[in-house]
Amino acid sequence: MKRFLEIIPGFLSWLILITIVLLFIFRPIVTAVIMIIFLMYWVCRLCYMSVLLALAHHRVITKRNIPWFAMCQKVSSKPAVGDIVHIVLYTIYKEPQEVLEESLKSIKESHYPKDKMILVLAGEERESGSFGRLTSLKEKFDQDFKEILITIHPKNVIGEIPAKGANATFAAKKTYEYLMLNKIPIENVIISCFDADTCVDKNYFSCLTYNFLKNPKRHQMSFQPFPVYSNNIYRAPSFARVMEMGSTFWQLIESMRYEKFITFSSHSMSFKTLVEVDYWPVDLISDDSLIFWKCFLKYNGDYTTYPLEVPVFMDIAVGKNFFDTIKVQYKQKRRWAWGVENFAFVGEGFLRNNKIALYEKIKRLAQLLDNHVSWATWAIIITFITPLTLFWGNLILKDSLVLFNLSYINSIILNTSGFILVLCVSISHVFIPPRPPGVSRFIYVQFVLQWLLIPFISAVLGSLPSLDAQTRLMLGKYLYFNATPKARRNVKNK
Repeated sequence: MKRFLEIIPGFLSWLILITIVLLFIFRPIVTAVIMIIFLMYWVCRLCYMSVLLALAHHRVITKRNIPWFAMCQKVSSKPAVGDIVHIVLYTIYKEPQEVLEESLKSIKESHYPKDKMILVLAGEERESGSFGRLTSLKEKFDQDFKEILITIHPKNVIGEIPAKGANATFAAKKTYEYLMLNKIPIENVIISCFDADTCVDKNYFSCLTYNFLKNPKRHQMSFQPFPVYSNNIYRAPSFARVMEMGSTFWQLIESMRYEKFITFSSHSMSFKTLVEVDYWPVDLISDDSLIFWKCFLKYNGDYTTYPLEVPVFMDIAVGKNFFDTIKVQYKQKRRWAWGVENFAFVGEGFLRNNKIALYEKIKRLAQLLDNHVSWATWAIIITFITPLTLFWGNLILKDSLVLFNLSYINSIILNTSGFILVLCVSISHVFIPPRPPGVSRFIYVQFVLQWLLIPFISAVLGSLPSLDAQTRLMLGKYLYFNATPKARRNVKNK
């Protein structure tokens, strides 16, 4: 059954693309009709997503200056705010020391009592010298927090793959031993699992604590900040900035669709819940989303993700130069797209769980399938297949009414895309940090013009990596975890 479920997404994506190409060759009129329906659907969908993006932006703007810690103290609940302990777990593998120091500095400067915070630096044995450099990091920040723990995940453990989930699970289990030894109740502990480059907003932990305390089902809920990829935004190529800002916008859109919202990248949750579901998966790549589904299955569908009102700040994935950045971006998006493995994991879990309603199972699987198949196909169809259909139609159909309608609908798509570009430019400036010394003011012109790259980038660095991931899964050629390089280096903009 698992192999059957792994085949479905890739099979459907390729079936859609191949069918359209064959119809384009042998039945151009039929193709034109299908493209009209498809484009009309995407006009509606793009308008819907634009509304959600605008609403999410309004939510962020109106709540960014709320005194979150003062609100925590007003919440009447058990546990109270003084009982809460935060575990901040950083999974670390070959990231430069300056990246780690900046991340820890952001926590040190956050508006939350540091005597209620325990940092866990989770290194890897497969990285030579890991313990030594984490020890030096601990010595630098040791006086700023309640405790800093160092764990070194052993290599070549049977049943594991070398991935973030295995490292995070090992570190969390060691942290559990620490909590038990110090008699800290795990139901009062919130754990945040962060990538090494994650810098928190000053109000992150206050906002997180407030939402944890006010929710009666706090142990059946994950807490997801929206990621802003801006740590090195002035040193990244334009196409990389567009890709990562697009990821931020997508998370903002998803945060408004509560019924579909799941954990992504850096996230927080109850430590008690993490223990009950047996931690993150150690043999799968997409641990950040799979932990949500493990909880969803454990609590028979009664589990949600709450979108926090504050961000975390992360790095744009860059390489050694412009072309290496393309490679790095492609591999990162392919790893994200490997979240398609969730479809098989959830499908198998639903077959074993009789306590989740059949309708809920069908709806959730359909949402997963739609997300991944759309990801792999829509940009290719709009960017490449639609223009080819119009070109071919002008040669053989000429004055056909169908071709006229297709051209008209395509113009609506272009106009809608133009409106969305203006919206993206307007919203993106909120997430851009102050210009550092030595960077020309001209870069703000680039920040506007870079959005014109969206159609091409969406296909080449959006749909293609997704189609690649689905094809590998369909053929049983499983992907290995590829750690995204983190750096604060200059990369020439082009």
